[in-house]
Amino acid sequence: MMYPWLQAFQQHLQASFSQRRFHHAQLFFGLEGTGKRYLASNLAEALLCNTTQNELNRCGSCKSCNLLKAQSHPDLFTLSGEQSSIGVDEVRALNDFIFHSAQQGGNKVVVIERIEKMTESAANALLKTLEEPALKRYILMTCNDVSKLKATILSRCNKTQVNIGDNQQVSFWLEQQGINASTHPWAEIFHNQPLLLDKWLKQDSMDEVDNLWKVAHDIDRISDIAALENEINKDPSLLNVFSRFLMSAFKQQVMNGQLNFVQYQHCVASIETFLSDHHQVLGINRTLSLSKLVFGLQRAIKQD
Repeated sequence: MMYPWLQAFQQHLQASFSQRRFHHAQLFFGLEGTGKRYLASNLAEALLCNTTQNELNRCGSCKSCNLLKAQSHPDLFTLSGEQSSIGVDEVRALNDFIFHSAQQGGNKVVVIERIEKMTESAANALLKTLEEPALKRYILMTCNDVSKLKATILSRCNKTQVNIGDNQQVSFWLEQQGINASTHPWAEIFHNQPLLLDKWLKQDSMDEVDNLWKVAHDIDRISDIAALENEINKDPSLLNVFSRFLMSAFKQQVMNGQLNFVQYQHCVASIETFLSDHHQVLGINRTLSLSKLVFGLQRAIKQD
């Protein structure tokens, strides 16, 4: 079942496919939790289906669809976005795969998740394949941060920004999953990332996120850095979540007259430094970094 907010993107892809304008290299980019991976996976299955030649839909019952269900389709090659980086050897294997004949006699499809994780040598190795596409070969890519991609890669793809166009549609879907603002006051902050909320729900992480929301709104009284670190360590994505909660809390305090603009600027600077350190400095001491953040925010809040 297609997520409701992705139907417009699917229709656009179908139109280009029907009009024979469908590009061999499709890049889906946008925030985590918008459904880029689902869209790429669904498209891959449609391209590999044996019976839907003119439609980007899968029948679900042909030999190809059964192979997909068994996760053993010989004409599908996937590079997962779970690893820390995508190296040149993996891309060489991809290139070797795509230039061999299709075992099922139809299309061959490559799915590359989080393409921004490619090393420079891996990206260079992919360029030739993107520049010289073979007939009935498709490369489907997802990306959370398009600013990290080489311009030469971007210029050779059809780019689709996957975002949320209808908040009411998403709100209704989240309600159906049991996620709403009455039980989770922070949920609206992530309406543009509904599948991130759904992931936390399925992983039983909602209580941890609830607690980070409370900590962010009570940051001036927090002293147990170890407990905060334990919460954040449960899921790497919670580091950014906590930072967003802090930003939200300080914006609300400015609106309520509890913080002046200078205090707010100091708080924002501390949060941005914290995020920059964690994204750029390998092996950073998280306890020390969190302590620096929390106590720096507390000093900023107490400034006159």
